Amino acid sequence: MNALLNKLLSVLTPNRGEYLEIDQDFNIIDTSAGAQRFVDCPDDLSQGQDIRLGFPELLGLEDILTDIIEGEQESFELKGIARTPNQAPSLYFDLHIINNLDEEPVAKKLVLILEEVTARMTLEQSLIQRINETNLLSGALVAAKDYVDKIISSMADALLVTKPSGIIKTVNQATQDLFGYSEAELVGQSISLIIADNKFVSKANHPPFLFNEVLNDVEVVCQTKSGEKLAIAFSCSAIQTETEGLENYIYIGRDITERQRTQKRLAVQYAITHIMSESATLSEATPQILEVICENLEWDLGEIWEPDQPPEEAGNQNEGEGDSIVLRCVASWIKPSIRIPSLLTHSQQTTFAPGLELPGRVWTSRSIHGFTNAMYNSEFFDSKPISPAELQQAFGIPLLADRKILGVLTLFSTNAHPADEDSLKTMAAIGRQLGQWIKRKQAEEALRYQQKQTERLLLNILPKPIAERLKQEQGTIADDFAEVTVLFADIVGFTQLSARISPPELVELLNVIFSKFDQLAEQHGLEKIKTIGDAYMVVGGLPRVIPNHAEAIAEMAIDMQAAVAELSQEMGQELNIRIGINTGPVVAGVIGVSKFIYDLWGDAVNIASRMESHGLAGKIHLTASTYEHLREQYLFEDRGQITVKGKGEMNTYFLLSRKERID
Repeated sequence: MNALLNKLLSVLTPNRGEYLEIDQDFNIIDTSAGAQRFVDCPDDLSQGQDIRLGFPELLGLEDILTDIIEGEQESFELKGIARTPNQAPSLYFDLHIINNLDEEPVAKKLVLILEEVTARMTLEQSLIQRINETNLLSGALVAAKDYVDKIISSMADALLVTKPSGIIKTVNQATQDLFGYSEAELVGQSISLIIADNKFVSKANHPPFLFNEVLNDVEVVCQTKSGEKLAIAFSCSAIQTETEGLENYIYIGRDITERQRTQKRLAVQYAITHIMSESATLSEATPQILEVICENLEWDLGEIWEPDQPPEEAGNQNEGEGDSIVLRCVASWIKPSIRIPSLLTHSQQTTFAPGLELPGRVWTSRSIHGFTNAMYNSEFFDSKPISPAELQQAFGIPLLADRKILGVLTLFSTNAHPADEDSLKTMAAIGRQLGQWIKRKQAEEALRYQQKQTERLLLNILPKPIAERLKQEQGTIADDFAEVTVLFADIVGFTQLSARISPPELVELLNVIFSKFDQLAEQHGLEKIKTIGDAYMVVGGLPRVIPNHAEAIAEMAIDMQAAVAELSQEMGQELNIRIGINTGPVVAGVIGVSKFIYDLWGDAVNIASRMESHGLAGKIHLTASTYEHLREQYLFEDRGQITVKGKGEMNTYFLLSRKERID
């Protein structure tokens, strides 16, 4: 081992060192006594253990170790390996790997020499730290102006340096390019020249905020030399120069205008979609949509124009089938700060033909039109109570659906809006979005209108509860009612009357009389069943059961007599009606398939009809069953026994009037 020790001594530094010996399978053969302090777990250095357990740094280096064993590589070193024993200072060592030191080895082996370098590493770190501190101190001694100038010259973002008062000292080229001012125009001016937010400037110059690094990426509205508004994200900090003995404030700004515009455009489309999904009608949604578009995209006035014809007819204009339509403003929104209230009223009262002025031109071309103040003077402002100087920018966007135009969106602003490609695409997308939605809503409204018409027609034929049951696809409807009161009325002398007046006049007369009867039926809560020629049939107590059905019929009969007398006087025609009433059980239901009708069946219906036919002109003729319901409230004339066809002798009454109440 003398040769081995000599080599070890030649490698080791005067610092303390240890060694290990391993075989070609990387298992430990022998170790020096102090080698265990270089591993986290002493058991990892037992003979026969894999060396990589104690020294995981060797994982992945197996090919190098094999090359050294085979003599293809002389040695390998790992420097600055650290160990941190529990509650003890860190230990640093270098690991030297060499091949077997025996001149004639019996087996292939490696020797790992562990050289502790803690003192050296500590000294190096201390020196590095002192060098860093020295560099920092020397950097702080550099003149603040020179330091800031170097920063400014290397900045791609806008950078401004100001005095505590906000006066600009230095700007870089990016600042000049962004805001359109030259260096001479900015230096010596207040930073408020480009930053419109005075609160931000005041806050930025307040040291506690700056030194606590609060003002990072603050979004501020700025303005260029041409008056264009820009959104700038500023980060602000304060530095102090020893040469000048005062603080300087650094503003680093990045233009986020386009990013904000993109976000707002996406937000607008999302908001429009939300409004569309929540709104039932066009009139409910369009003002909200205009407000969202104008507020987010910074327009001061928005209007939606639609043709005054139904969508089908207006759609023909796209194919050149006529030029009779006019465009009307159906919705508008104006920014509250624009104090021109007559604008909205004027728009609502103005119409445009296709091809005329902004809405008409967009309608005809079906493409976006945009105008600045210079070329817009005669396009639309001639028809508005406002000067071009007040509204400097205008856009007209077609509202398209399936290649057909359904309306026009017009937008106006007091500021110039750059018409970049993205904004035009957004406007076109909004136009298509609104166009598709308007088309859908118009179809829905047309469907609702048809449904209302169908509903109204159905209710003219059937009582509402019966109509509801039919809509639920019930089968045959036939209901028993234990007691109802039926009234038949007939115009006396109708045949003679029809011979004296023309058929149109006769129909008009019947319409006037029966319309008045319909009003009375609704007023008294009764159900009109039908009219046959000059006969009118109404019933009380179905399909909604009411306890006072006989009294309601009696009141209607009295009112019918009064109504006919009044109409007779107004029209100069001598008119009389004959009324018959009966109370009893009936069956009510719907008959027919294609032309169904709600009707009544039963002996009580036949008797009521007989009461009318056996009655007298101007009289209300009723049966004893009805009389029993009304005898306490009304005055009657006993007609006595009469012969009723199909029924024989019956005792009947004439209803005269309601009894006067005695208090």
